Amino acid sequence: MESDGKPRSSQQIDDNIPDAGDKKESAAEKQKPKEKDRKKRIVNWSWALKILALTFVISFGMSYLSESVLADVNIIVAFFVLVFFIVLGVVFDTVGTAVMAVENKTFNSMAAKKVKGARTALALIAKAPAVSNFCNDVIGDICGVISGTTCSVLALKFSELFSFNSFISVFIFTAITASLTVGLKAIGKNIAVAFGDKIIYAISRVICFFVPERITDSKKKK
Repeated sequence: MESDGKPRSSQQIDDNIPDAGDKKESAAEKQKPKEKDRKKRIVNWSWALKILALTFVISFGMSYLSESVLADVNIIVAFFVLVFFIVLGVVFDTVGTAVMAVENKTFNSMAAKKVKGARTALALIAKAPAVSNFCNDVIGDICGVISGTTCSVLALKFSELFSFNSFISVFIFTAITASLTVGLKAIGKNIAVAFGDKIIYAISRVICFFVPERITDSKKKK
């Protein structure tokens, strides 16, 4: 028996083992900064403010132009302007849905084979939330504003031309425009989910026509 009062070897080992509570505390402390960083990454305030300003300026300008220009056009021109902006909104909504639905597996293999447009597609997918926000919200809102203005002008011109009640005319044209927009966007979303990779590749080829991929690569290297 040891009578010198020194701790046994087993007691020394036990003293060196950290308490389970200390482990939990250290793990929690390590996890707190990660959670804070994750919360900061959820909302990109810089991008949100830029989009807010951009949407306001473009929507304000396009609304003013549509109000001033469409007032002097005939009913046929107003009709084609309305159809154009409805289709434009549907196309961009389809692209915005496709970029969120597609995966980068196909484009990784295409980029390895140096297929033109593959690296641009990967860049779009890497920034999918921003691209989707721009296509669905910015362009979509602008097209919605112009479509609504054009619809009102078209309805008033129709009521003047055919001596029809203006209130009923605006009501009917607004309902038709809204139903066409929502219905076509629903079809576009289904197409985006089914053929997302082909849509994004086609958009990437169009972008490459205006912005060569070597410019994007040189920016990345810098």
